[in-house]
Amino acid sequence: MTEPTRQGSLPQLYSLTAMGIGTFLGSALAAGYMLASNYAALGQRKLGQYVLAGSVLFVLLLVLLPSSWITSIQAGIVMMFIQVATVLLVAQKLQGNMFSSYEEMGGKYYSNWRAVVVGFAATLVLMVVSILLLVLFGPPPPAA
Repeated sequence: MTEPTRQGSLPQLYSLTAMGIGTFLGSALAAGYMLASNYAALGQRKLGQYVLAGSVLFVLLLVLLPSSWITSIQAGIVMMFIQVATVLLVAQKLQGNMFSSYEEMGGKYYSNWRAVVVGFAATLVLMVVSILLLVLFGPPPPAA
């Protein structure tokens, strides 16, 4: 008699690699969505809501950084890598143990291409929100 596989009963999750890709393409907002999606798939919706709210706050914090701190393209790229590293550290802390047991049970991850789509979707959301804010409040005052 063969042992029943658990793979059929396990939901697909986003991997740490997918979260890194999504964050690079779409900010911590993409990673927050993926972490929240993982929690929701595992029946922990409340934790997912907290994580998503935290990622929105993190993105707002980054947006509110003084523009004088990011004065070049290189500084912007460094800020993006800092964002990716921060997200991966937080994701590892929150879901790292879960990933290990998930893999042992034969769980499958979503394709990294799905993370690319999530990243671009997050970028689109941020662009729309930025445009709406510009329309409503006008451009920010010039830096002194």
